[in-house]
Amino acid sequence: MHHDLAALVEEWLNGPNSEANGYFGYQSVEHYRPAVLHWLTVGCAAGDRPDPDLYLQPTPMTLQNWAIDYATAARSRDAACGAVRSFYRWLETPAPAGGPGLVPPGTARSLQFQRGGNFSAGLPGRELLTLEQCRWLAQAADRYPGSHREGPQRARALVYLCLNHYLWGRHSEDDVLRPGQIAAMRLTGRHHEQHRTTWDVPQKNAASDATRLQPVHHDAVRAIDEYLPVRATAVPDTGHLFTTVNGNPLEPQPLLRILRAVAATHPDLEEIAPSLSADAVTHSPPPPNPGL
Repeated sequence: MHHDLAALVEEWLNGPNSEANGYFGYQSVEHYRPAVLHWLTVGCAAGDRPDPDLYLQPTPMTLQNWAIDYATAARSRDAACGAVRSFYRWLETPAPAGGPGLVPPGTARSLQFQRGGNFSAGLPGRELLTLEQCRWLAQAADRYPGSHREGPQRARALVYLCLNHYLWGRHSEDDVLRPGQIAAMRLTGRHHEQHRTTWDVPQKNAASDATRLQPVHHDAVRAIDEYLPVRATAVPDTGHLFTTVNGNPLEPQPLLRILRAVAATHPDLEEIAPSLSADAVTHSPPPPNPGL
């Protein structure tokens, strides 16, 4: 049964985000529409005999080859592949849950390249950390003396949240915390769910008020609890979890400076510290087993 591909794309873009309790933001819609339409009409074409249903059997290699031709910049390729995978997460959603149910469950996950499928990993300043470097970064956070204006507690909590997936010993979208999400965490977003702690964090590429529950590793939770007694507050308190020494909400850019300052204190990370990126930390492979 053939479907109107353009209509499918519009239904996906106009409906609730399949990963969150909200809708795609305006900028996401503007970037996602052309990428997914191009994938469906060009990337899934079968030579001289185009199969209108070929998109129902996507493969990682087909997606990767399409992305290389679709965009020159590595980050643009990442974004385009992310849009396609998001589209397939909606396609695999069954009708009772608000989706079309056109592809089997797990189709979107099958399109994830090895080690995260990150085209940007080879860019200058975007090299992934090794397992040893992730461990050294955690060690540096444990030994960090702090700055002349504040103690080490905030820096340690921030680094441990950047290493959240590494602490869990796994690498999935449910475990990775990006700088913008960490900076947006609020005191009231914490939830205790039996044996684990979760936090409300913004949903990537969704409406500004869309959030999802983020599992936070118990080591990161302990670091947060050690930071809370020394957390600076301003009047009125905005309720953000992380604040500056003056009590203002912490922005993602200062988080990056803190990450580099911590790394610079470890002799094995000192050389890469000036160019270290949060993406390099959050996309680094986790250890084969949980824990440090």
